[in-house]
Amino acid sequence: MLFLVGIVLFWVLFLAAVIVLIVFLSSRSKGDRGAALRRFFQYGMLFLLTAAAATGLSGLFSFADAETGYRAFMLSCVIVGAPGLALAALRVRRTLRAEGGEAPGWEVYLTVSELAGLLTAGGGCIVWLFRLLEGRFDSAPFAVALVWGMVWLFHHMTAARRVRSVRLEWGVILGSLAGLAAAAGFGVALLESVLQRGYDAVWGGRVLAGGEGAVLESAAGLAVSGAVWMRYWLRLGRSGERTPLWRGYVMLAGVVGGLITGLAGVWNLTYRILDWLAGGSVHPAGVHFSELPLALAMAAVGGGLWRYHRSVFRSAPDPVRTEVDRVYDYTVAGVGLLAAAGGAAAVLAASIEAFTSPRFLYPASYDRSALIAAAAVLAVGGPLWQRGWSSIQRRRAADPGPELRSPNRRIYLVCLFGAGGLTALVSLLVLVYDVLVSVMEQTLDAYTLYTMRWPLALTAVVGLTAAYHRAVRRADLAEAPGADPPPAEPGRRVRSVVLLGGPDGGAAARMVRERTGADVQVWERADAERRPFTAEEVIAAMDSAEHPKLLIVARPEGPEVIPYTE
Repeated sequence: MLFLVGIVLFWVLFLAAVIVLIVFLSSRSKGDRGAALRRFFQYGMLFLLTAAAATGLSGLFSFADAETGYRAFMLSCVIVGAPGLALAALRVRRTLRAEGGEAPGWEVYLTVSELAGLLTAGGGCIVWLFRLLEGRFDSAPFAVALVWGMVWLFHHMTAARRVRSVRLEWGVILGSLAGLAAAAGFGVALLESVLQRGYDAVWGGRVLAGGEGAVLESAAGLAVSGAVWMRYWLRLGRSGERTPLWRGYVMLAGVVGGLITGLAGVWNLTYRILDWLAGGSVHPAGVHFSELPLALAMAAVGGGLWRYHRSVFRSAPDPVRTEVDRVYDYTVAGVGLLAAAGGAAAVLAASIEAFTSPRFLYPASYDRSALIAAAAVLAVGGPLWQRGWSSIQRRRAADPGPELRSPNRRIYLVCLFGAGGLTALVSLLVLVYDVLVSVMEQTLDAYTLYTMRWPLALTAVVGLTAAYHRAVRRADLAEAPGADPPPAEPGRRVRSVVLLGGPDGGAAARMVRERTGADVQVWERADAERRPFTAEEVIAAMDSAEHPKLLIVARPEGPEVIPYTE
């Protein structure tokens, strides 16, 4: 029965993916949905044949010592996959020539195949390098790394010969993300293994050592994943256009990911120290602090990633505070607030549990680990939120105009008191329900309070948090100007700009919008005179204009400024 359910679920997901891709390809194509369906199966067949041929070729390296079924499978992949791949590649090549190389499905195929080759070759290379560091040559992972590395190299170089559009940009960002995540994980493991060996030496081997294998395996993984990250991010991604996808990677993967990793390490260390000071450990210090190497490794690696990506995200030639800076500030404050609010709610719930649970009658047997862990979360998240939010509020007090008009501030406050109010409302409903049940059944006692500890804690902490941010939002609305639109910089008359030019005008539009406050739209020309804009020439045209609404047309000799009225 479960097998049938799995088969049905697989085909439902497969058909859903087919529908999504067909709609996407047809929306990006001049043809109909039939052409999109044909492209989907054409490029899907090309990908499957590539995977089959690569799998068969890599399996031939360990062909001699394998079982009969394994050898038959690898030979089948080579016999079927290699000729089929050649025929499918010729067909795709003719299609691309006929369509002028503008088929959206081709770019999706390049991104997926490049990422598949990268992950498979990277995994094989890590295993092969680890075995090599151990002093033995393993042909199987070497073959996987070699064959799939060639698959990756072909698709990577093919994509590099094209202009990196939004779909090909996904390949750069996903490659950077894969390299960053793997490098961070192996970096933590390597640093933990090194610190663990030193920790064992200090405590006389009373803590179990990890051995040299963990160090070699982590070193091999860090070398390969670090090379991937340097290729995709340092070589391709960092110097690219700062699109929303680019900013999302830096903020979510780099800043938030590094911050959470570092905070987890600091929390672990804080918890161990508080638990030891509270006398909650029955083990000697060497055993109690056995996770100290892991905590230090996570704090060091996470802190390093956070600081690096913070510098990348906030690096800009313009010294004026922009929305980019505000995105970073409110994100860090939000992470700290979630940790602080969660820690405060856990402290309150653990405190109620300490005085109302049945174990309160036997204090010697009460486990204080939950209360100490919650206090550690509060001790880590509270200062982070206080520092970030105090900095934001100081900037608001010094220059209230830009901060009150900031959409990031409005989104931050509305999301917090909205989501917080909804959470507090649900918790309050559960709390009232439990109280009414206890009153009707005449069982209202200390144990009832114990069962309601979490709804009570969430209602109190989250409700207060939502109320505070609601009060801040009301103060902002009281001090903000009425219904006037966000003004541009002092001295500027231009309020609305339409850019008529070539592709990739989004970066210039965003920079102009951030530096002038004007409403900027981008229209892409369909003729041959397509030329991209730069933010400097657009701002220069705005400075020389006498009208509030401008149409700026990109021409080879320079931008043409046309005033208009609606």
